[in-house]
Amino acid sequence: MVDRTFLQSHALFGGLSDSDADSVLAMLKEARFRSGEWIVLEGDCDNRVFLIVSGSVKVLKKVSGPCGCEEEELAVLGEGMTFGEMEVIDIQPRSASVRAVADTVVLTLSSTEMYRIYKSMREAHTLIIMNIAREISRRLRKMDVLAANTLYAREHEHDRSVGGTASA
Repeated sequence: MVDRTFLQSHALFGGLSDSDADSVLAMLKEARFRSGEWIVLEGDCDNRVFLIVSGSVKVLKKVSGPCGCEEEELAVLGEGMTFGEMEVIDIQPRSASVRAVADTVVLTLSSTEMYRIYKSMREAHTLIIMNIAREISRRLRKMDVLAANTLYAREHEHDRSVGGTASA
């Protein structure tokens, strides 16, 4: 099991006092996944955030492709990274699937445990929610850049194909 220092060095739990970190640590549940095993599936109803202690995972999203529904790799996450933050906040079905790409150990924190933190450690709860918001914001900024680059590339590909046809 991890210690308080590991937890406090993590983006979602940074800034917690020693006593709050110890309390949160006691709420975390450990889970182990073998390489290739699915951890969560897109569309599932789940309410846990996952902190990767060791190993790595792929985040996969279903997309419509020329051959029907395919999965696109969104990210590879490793030790110290998290996934599932959105489901703890918005209580919606999973927006992507996550699969272990190596033997992986995670710690999970459920929305029920988040509520316990809210009831007993308001300052810690506020800090964790702010940290989750920052993490989601960082990811949104990356996706904004990716979307803008994709749109730019498509527009210029269209311009080249239209320009090429007109001059032929």
